[in-house]
Formats: sequence, C-alpha cells, structure tokens
Amino acid sequence: MSLIENIMKYCGVEVDAAPGTRGDALAEAFFRALVDAGKDYVEQRHLLLVAADHVFDLDFGTACLQRVERLDAFRKRREALVDREVAKRHSGVVKNKDWAVGEAYASLRFAAAREVTAELVDAVEGMVGMLVEGGYVEPRADLVRDLRQGLGYYRPGEDPFRLRRTVRWLKGQNALHFWVAAMLGGREPLIRVAEGDSGCWVTAANLFIDRQGRALTYSRLEHGVLRSEEQQKWLRSLIPYTPNTAVLI
Repeated sequence: MSLIENIMKYCGVEVDAAPGTRGDALAEAFFRALVDAGKDYVEQRHLLLVAADHVFDLDFGTACLQRVERLDAFRKRREALVDREVAKRHSGVVKNKDWAVGEAYASLRFAAAREVTAELVDAVEGMVGMLVEGGYVEPRADLVRDLRQGLGYYRPGEDPFRLRRTVRWLKGQNALHFWVAAMLGGREPLIRVAEGDSGCWVTAANLFIDRQGRALTYSRLEHGVLRSEEQQKWLRSLIPYTPNTAVLI
C-alpha cells in the first residue's frame, strides 16, 4: 500500500498528490487536504498524529509533528490574548448605571474536573434543565448545549471552537457566585479553571450576562454572598455526584 493510500485509509481524507510523493511535499499536500475537508483544529491535530503513526516516512512524520506543535502554540497564544481582552472588559467594580451591554458570545469556558462520560454529560444537561425550570437562567434554543460546553463538558465529535452564546442569569449574582463556587469546591468538584485562563470569576463573568443583558464584573461576582439557606441547599442539590461520594457531600 502506498503512502498516499495509507493516509486515505487511516485519516479519511483524499490527498491531491502525484503517486510516489513523499516527505515534505506529501506532508504539505496532507495539510491542504485537512483544511479543504473542513477539519477544525482539534481534528487536524488528531489526524496529524494518526498520520505520523501510520505513514512510515520520517520526513513526513516529522513535518506532521511540527504542525501539531504549531497548533498547540497557536491555541495557547489565542487563549492568552482572549483571556487578556476578557479580563480588561470584566475588571473593576462599576456602578450599575455604567454597566456595559454584555457580549453576545462567550470566549472563555471552564474545564471538566472529572472524567467525561456520556452519563455525566447527561447529568450536567439535567442540571442546566433544572436551572431553567427554577427560573435561574433564560430558556432559549441551544441554551443547554451552550452552558454545558461552557462548563467544559463536550460530547464526542463536538467542536471546542464552536461559538457559545452568553447565558442570561435571571437571579441575583450572589446565587450565581454560590453555584459556581459549589461546582468548583466540595469533595468532588465538577469544574475547574481551564489552562491559560485568569481565574474562575473572570471565566464566570464571561459566560453570563445579567437579566437586563448587561455585562458582569468579575470583582463583584467574586465577592457574592448568598444568605438564603434554602437557595443554597437547592443549588447544591443540582450538582451531580458519583454514587460513592454523594453521601459525603
């Protein structure tokens, strides 16, 4: 089997290259094929590694690994720039009358703190559904998927670079603070701060807008205090736990 046939077999893309092409020329044709096939950066990274494992040409494999390193560097650079911009927009405590209109889309997200399974993803969606039923977030199309992904829980094949709309939080910021803190803490955290992000409250302020559609400031959100024990108990009850730790919470 030729090198080009191996690429087609293991990576599922058609490479426009003359028979017998190898080395850097084959790698360049493969890179173009990935882009032309509409593969996102995550898929490109995966298929580059697959190709390096199954196409036994050292120059080709080296070029694939170099492209993976470039993608990793691009991701880190993009996250740092986005994080810096978001921090600027959400920094400081401002008066209500000066609050800016919230962003239409969230650029940051949390990361999953547990192993992502189909059952856990379903449970996270159930939690979001309960927030909707309880009047804590505004229902809309794609709300469940947007917030689930904002918490770092993706189903297989979902694009991590998909645009996620900000979520309108209908209750007070003290309740939002408590819910986020509960997911971050306890004996079995559900979420964690993603690599490269400034912190949990910058991320939370980026994911949500208030009921009037205004941007949240992370310094105000960070210092929220929810005094209602009934609300505390209800919000904590929404967080899914695995059976062997549920009794410890």
